[in-house]
Amino acid sequence: MSLASCLRWTRALTRFVCLLELFPVAAGAVEPWASSPLPVQAGLELWLDAGAIPAARDAVAAGKLADGDSLDRWPDASGRERDFAVSHAEREPKLVRIGEAWVVRFDGENDHLRCVSDAGEWSATTLFIVAAPHANPGDFRGFFATNAPGARDYQSGLTLDLGPGPTREFDQLNVEGRGFGGARDLLNDGSPFGTLHILEATVDPVAQEVRLRIDGKPQGTRPFAAAGFSRQELTVGARYYNNGPGDQRVAGPIAADIAEVIAFDRVLDDAEAEAVRAYLTEKHAALAKVIPEHVPVEKPTGVPLVKAEHPPPIQMLVPGFAVEELPVELTNVNNVRYREDGVLVTLGYNGDVHLLRDTDGDGREDRADLFWKNEGSIRGPIGIALTPPGYERGRGLFVSSKGKVSLIVDTTGDDRADEEIVVASGWNEIPQNVDAVGLTLDAEGNLYFGLGTANFANAYLVNEQGEAAYDLASDRGTVQKVSADFSRRETVCTGIRFPIAFGFNDQGDLFCTEQEGATWLANGNPFDELLHVQAGRHYGFPPRHPRHNPDVLDEPSTFDFGPQHQSTCGMVFNAPVNDGPVFGPSWWAGDALICGESRGKIWRTKLVKSRVGYVAESQLIACLQMLTVDACVSPRGDLVAACHSGPPDWGTGPTGTGKLFRIRMTRPEVPRPVAVWAESSQEVRITFDRSLDPVALRDLAGRMRIEYGRYVRAGDRFENLAPPYAVVQRQSLEPRFELPVVGASIMSDLRTVVINTAPMRADVRYAVILPDPAGAAAGDVESDRTHPQTEVDFALRGIVAERHDVDGKLVWSGWLPHLDLEVSRGLLAESEYHRPLWDGLEQPGTLTLHTQVDLHDILRPAIQPGSTLDYEWPDELATLVVSAGQPFEASSVEGVTIERLDREGQGEVRLSASSDRAGPAPLTLRLPTGEGEIAALTCAVATNEDSRPRPLPLRRFLLPWVDPTVTSSDGEAPALVIAELDGGSWGRGRRVFRSEQAGCFKCHALQGDSAAIGPDLNNLVHRDYASVRRDVLNPSFAINPDYIGHVIVLDDGRTLTGVLRNQDGKLWLGDEKGKVTEIDRDAIDSMQPAKTSIMPQGLLDKLSPDEVRDLMTYLLTPPPHMPLDSPLDAPPLRTPAEVAAALAGSQL
Repeated sequence: MSLASCLRWTRALTRFVCLLELFPVAAGAVEPWASSPLPVQAGLELWLDAGAIPAARDAVAAGKLADGDSLDRWPDASGRERDFAVSHAEREPKLVRIGEAWVVRFDGENDHLRCVSDAGEWSATTLFIVAAPHANPGDFRGFFATNAPGARDYQSGLTLDLGPGPTREFDQLNVEGRGFGGARDLLNDGSPFGTLHILEATVDPVAQEVRLRIDGKPQGTRPFAAAGFSRQELTVGARYYNNGPGDQRVAGPIAADIAEVIAFDRVLDDAEAEAVRAYLTEKHAALAKVIPEHVPVEKPTGVPLVKAEHPPPIQMLVPGFAVEELPVELTNVNNVRYREDGVLVTLGYNGDVHLLRDTDGDGREDRADLFWKNEGSIRGPIGIALTPPGYERGRGLFVSSKGKVSLIVDTTGDDRADEEIVVASGWNEIPQNVDAVGLTLDAEGNLYFGLGTANFANAYLVNEQGEAAYDLASDRGTVQKVSADFSRRETVCTGIRFPIAFGFNDQGDLFCTEQEGATWLANGNPFDELLHVQAGRHYGFPPRHPRHNPDVLDEPSTFDFGPQHQSTCGMVFNAPVNDGPVFGPSWWAGDALICGESRGKIWRTKLVKSRVGYVAESQLIACLQMLTVDACVSPRGDLVAACHSGPPDWGTGPTGTGKLFRIRMTRPEVPRPVAVWAESSQEVRITFDRSLDPVALRDLAGRMRIEYGRYVRAGDRFENLAPPYAVVQRQSLEPRFELPVVGASIMSDLRTVVINTAPMRADVRYAVILPDPAGAAAGDVESDRTHPQTEVDFALRGIVAERHDVDGKLVWSGWLPHLDLEVSRGLLAESEYHRPLWDGLEQPGTLTLHTQVDLHDILRPAIQPGSTLDYEWPDELATLVVSAGQPFEASSVEGVTIERLDREGQGEVRLSASSDRAGPAPLTLRLPTGEGEIAALTCAVATNEDSRPRPLPLRRFLLPWVDPTVTSSDGEAPALVIAELDGGSWGRGRRVFRSEQAGCFKCHALQGDSAAIGPDLNNLVHRDYASVRRDVLNPSFAINPDYIGHVIVLDDGRTLTGVLRNQDGKLWLGDEKGKVTEIDRDAIDSMQPAKTSIMPQGLLDKLSPDEVRDLMTYLLTPPPHMPLDSPLDAPPLRTPAEVAAALAGSQL
């Protein structure tokens, strides 16, 4: 409810004006220049009235202020002489006139006003603020605060602010202070920014409660442990605190118009409070009506994220899966694993261990038997490893928990644990509920687990004197190894925050998931991570610091999961259990299945081992509506997911009720996406592992959607869990945009979809929503497919590859994800589209690779946006080393150094770019094929601080046409200039189009033509020259699924090929000559899709170069028109059909 809507209360409340007679006026009567009489003055401590500022200045001959002038002092009308001022002119707010009213406008940058008085403490207060906030970018932007000298406002006084934010509207209000500590949003309602409201906060020591009202309407409350709170220093338009080192200071400046602030040193009774509300409502009614038109509120850009209605518990983003809940009731489960006999073992958050069995043969575990009842021995457990078959100490499991790692075993064979053996202990415990985390065994029986960092909020353990106690030799923040006989424990690596899950892949290498930490340390684990654990490395938490941690280098992660605060927890490698199948299609074997707890995610992460380490690519495959903590593969090839109830971060805890789900593949034959990439700035391609059904993809362009933005990902519309961090809310406010789709087709391999789009200018993430590529099978009900689409996302990353034969003819061109060919081959093993490239490398010719390589901050952790460091690093010089089985050529641009080191028939190139070079380094490689080990092209990176070679992640290769400085779609796109069309004529091109020689008009509609055998071409003006020319030269390269040809054999022996149409109950076939034939359905002996387009090859061979240029001009440019700028009224718009009719018979 807005302030204006409160006017109806005014007349009913005028009777309360007589309350003035019931209370004596406080010492220090209100100033004579104050505006209309305040109906309640007893206990009045502060009265700031923007409307009274002109009169106050007149009273002291301070000089008049005009609309928009800076305000150096806001006089107090209470008579207490608590005027507010600021010492620096650049921090002064503006006095702004809106209609007949005045407000004080704070810019949200540094504007504020302060008052220092000799007042003591309040034990109670009633506070009114009339204000219109403009925006909430986050970080607790303050309307009003009080504090004791040198102390934080929320610890010594009180604050009314916009909370951690950011928010899209005024829907957060934090009321916090001494005796009611901790940020808490008390605002239940939301309203647009730029609207005027009466904020009313009451701190009541008798009721031991803090209450909030907005425009008179009750909002939230919170307990108050009665205590005095200071009023010695007061701030309006900001807050006063500093949580870091150094003195307390003004913080959290707000962007808002503030019209009035009134504070009492007591709790007003109901009648008094209503009288003040009525006074303020009537006084500011006119302002409330007009202020939205005058407030500089930033208009939202882009498109809103539309959440999916009624999302299922688990939405699979790839087709062919079904989801079922296991019919067991357990408290929240932290870990799940299958035993060798097919029994599912669960570890509860409360420490209980259960054995789950399927008693009715339906594939779902339905009975839970207690294996171990935790009687307080185990605290905060997370991480299990089952004992191997025939283990000499008994059957059971290892458990990581607070202060120890235990082996819980059954030594009698009755499936009830009877012994707990402490395997490892002796480290200093930390205050958090979790301590030892994650657990796995290697092939020799050695155990690996993690010890969480000593203090995630103060990683360097800096004391009040600024001295750090962080010890690199400590057990804390490490991966530990315990020998198989439990006799030895040693540190494997350092720099670990909280590694929740461990596992060995099929190569015998150790990996772990690692938690994000930049909320507390700007460059400490800026993302949730997958780490390849290597002995002696330091993994960045806490990161290198010139004073606190100078003797380490921060090892880059193998993969970063974003956006921030995914909370990567459970992980299992997709391997057969008891010789059963893997989860999903067979080519998913060996991939890591990783759970994102806080936002409800499951990723499939493929790892390819190069000569110098691992490169990873990750696909989000599921979005969940519960906190996703762990998962494991079953002997049947299903995936069992363990979910907690409650909100992020850790839900309802050890006593809450969780759920277990089974995800099973129900349609193995369904095509699933292998890779998605930008083939050019106006073309996206998605390749699948099986042939697509063209019929299921009819009207493909109209049924798909592409959105993009810095934090856009696949599955966003199913994400309903939001961790309570400001950076997460800030991500949600980042604009997202829709990328227009102007066409879609299927390549001749029937596995690759080609999507034509508007130009992709922004170097951000792109998410694609596709219809189910195979359609739902008859009678197949998939509980997860309430929304039967496939979703994938991609960035503008990769390599442009071209292979020419010995005569210089281009025989293959396309995209690769990585410069290392073995890495690309591993990631694209299921891509039929790329098979000709791999086969062609054995043929004589040339392979050319184009990319841009980001060589910045190789060993420097990223810094969380909005944060800064208090130190600077020395320059880092990175060197990219590219090696091949034979010499090759390399080129770049000025400022990038390239050195060739060929020897003994081997080729090596070293590319270096200094740290002060802006942007990535362009790179082109030209390699002979058919000679030597071309497929062994590898690359690695080293720096001047560490010569050890490391792999480059996929994100460091930008496509050669990408401008990394463009990160949004703000502003107009530059006019597209097509050099190949220079000198072309639209009119002459129309004549070519409609000529018998070209014959285009017989099949295609364009500019009013009505033919429908082939696709409508009116959208070609939105496509690029190269792809349109390619489609004309090679019509079968990619075929619109709405115009797939068919080969029909009739009962009279005739074979017809063309595009079928069902119209008016009749079947029509259009052939390559534009002829349309009616087909009798009963006369069809057989019918099957054609593998090629019916459009004939060699069309452009019939035309001269000038005619080709004119035809392309007609296809790719809008028709000529009169100037759009004119003092005359525009003539009525004409449709393409009307234009075509007017031109009929002409030579145009």
